[in-house]
Amino acid sequence: MRRTPLLALLIAAVASHAGAQTPPRFTPIADAFTHRVKGDSVTVTGRATAGTGQLQATVFDISVQDGTAGIRVFSRKFGVEVHEGDSIITTGTVQTYRGTHELMATSLTVVPAEARHIQPADVPIDQASLPKYDGMLVRARGRVARYGTSEGGQYLTLRDIRPDAKGTLTIWVPSNHGAPIDLQRVRFEDSVTVTGVIARYQDNPSDPVVWQVVPRTHDDVIVPVVQHDLPAWVTAAALAVATLLALALFVGRWSASRQLRALRETEVRYRQLLALSPDAVLVHADGAVRFANPAAAKLLGLESESQLNGRSLHDFVPPDLRDIIERPAIPARGQLAERHRGHLASSTGRLVDVEVTAAPCVYLDRPAVVVLARDITQQLRYERDLQGLALVDELTGLANRRGFTLFAEQELARARREKRAPVVVFADIDMLKQINDAHGHAAGDQAIRIVANAFKSVLRESDIVARWGGDEFVALIGEGGERAAQQIAARLAGAIAALRPAGLAFVVKASVGMCPLDLNLSLAEALDTADAALYEQKKR
Repeated sequence: MRRTPLLALLIAAVASHAGAQTPPRFTPIADAFTHRVKGDSVTVTGRATAGTGQLQATVFDISVQDGTAGIRVFSRKFGVEVHEGDSIITTGTVQTYRGTHELMATSLTVVPAEARHIQPADVPIDQASLPKYDGMLVRARGRVARYGTSEGGQYLTLRDIRPDAKGTLTIWVPSNHGAPIDLQRVRFEDSVTVTGVIARYQDNPSDPVVWQVVPRTHDDVIVPVVQHDLPAWVTAAALAVATLLALALFVGRWSASRQLRALRETEVRYRQLLALSPDAVLVHADGAVRFANPAAAKLLGLESESQLNGRSLHDFVPPDLRDIIERPAIPARGQLAERHRGHLASSTGRLVDVEVTAAPCVYLDRPAVVVLARDITQQLRYERDLQGLALVDELTGLANRRGFTLFAEQELARARREKRAPVVVFADIDMLKQINDAHGHAAGDQAIRIVANAFKSVLRESDIVARWGGDEFVALIGEGGERAAQQIAARLAGAIAALRPAGLAFVVKASVGMCPLDLNLSLAEALDTADAALYEQKKR
């Protein structure tokens, strides 16, 4: 049996001593989760770890934790001013929205007491350990594996700094966040420390759980000020060269044997640094490889770097990179060598995506070129994923507003050339706000997906359909004209009814408006006309 938090006992004692009515029965937050299925109303008390307007600026959304767990407290009906560290009492029902536990508050009181700083719990980026911190204020450290923006906000994906760890943690700043937090100042592989409220995110029950941390203020995201453009081994190599210069200054004070021994030790350390470098390092002169580190052998599919020595550079470098590698440009004073993207051919013939930097050097008293190559296969995959996310609505799989505008403008240009008049269809879901308020946001998401799937079922592959935003959908009918659009509007209601699951507790309907696209109209003007037609139909 869980212990009642100390704050709740103190509040109850004060109320009893003052002759007040019987205080409410407080439920530990960890036990409140068990009431979610029953739908019982619970009263919890604790300290605010995120105050009013921090997590979201447009609704009342704070975070509270006691000695047992933490939870987000959410309401659209009232706006109580809550500061970090305030003691609160709140009553409501526990619900789950996209995997996150929320207390839908019906009442909330700030208890007169001195605010207290809540120390965040340090958490490892470990999928097995994160569930016990659900809803609490945490602090996590990791390296940036991915970063970017979507229509919903900004995100970072952190990975554990331990080499054998595989867990990840998402840092999420929604677009309606209450503080000006800019995640775009980070770079790939930056070491970042983030403090914030942690919660699970799960769009559908069958989807994997994604752990997210929402920071409260700009100070919750700590990014190193110093950025290192060169690999760590280069800095270490520079230190080794400095050591050689220092030895030269004291040449008169050391015997010849001690100088030789020091130089040998420096050479050993330098070779160790090259051996540990994750980037491939190649030195070539007269068209042949003269030196390679283990990472270069691994990149090119060979067992040992010795298999590279003496090989022609043309065995691995395609024509598009040969000029850059064989005759690199000398950077201006104070500038870094230019980076180039391309491919290297492995010993098996497989092309490897790489980022290459080359610079002239001297090797064994001969003019040579040193080449640094980094495998960017995974990075390119991330970039393609981010590009796809930028054009696709995550909830429905349809194009989003940006994607529709891009594809529709292309189709409109093609229609002008072919003297066709496409039709714009605009639709929105009736009473979606009432569905959200009465049945929860998960029900509203289900209604959106039903209408999206209905659109897919009645449109042809050549038509363009998108979720315009919220409860709105838009489609561009490329062929068939206004008659085809009217048929689609008539069939949409039947498709929605057919896709509606049996026993659904709410009705899903959509209103439709359309506008034949005069080739002299812009896409934006056609959308405005279709939108006006939609609202005329809703009035009727």
